[in-house]
Amino acid sequence: MVTKDYNLIAMSIWRSGFIKDKNKIRQEARENMRKLITNDIIGSLKQKPNFNENEFLKNCGYEKL
Repeated sequence: MVTKDYNLIAMSIWRSGFIKDKNKIRQEARENMRKLITNDIIGSLKQKPNFNENEFLKNCGYEKL
């Protein structure tokens, strides 16, 4: 994978943060799932030589998880 592939994944995660639900519990569950997915992807990609975790998180819309 190359940087543009990582950015594509991160942008998809970032866009998913704009899906809002009027039900607070469902909205919190959605955000928790988004964080779990982000962490899982990071765990898988950390082994790649050109993967930058901080840049990936920033592109996902997070400074830190």
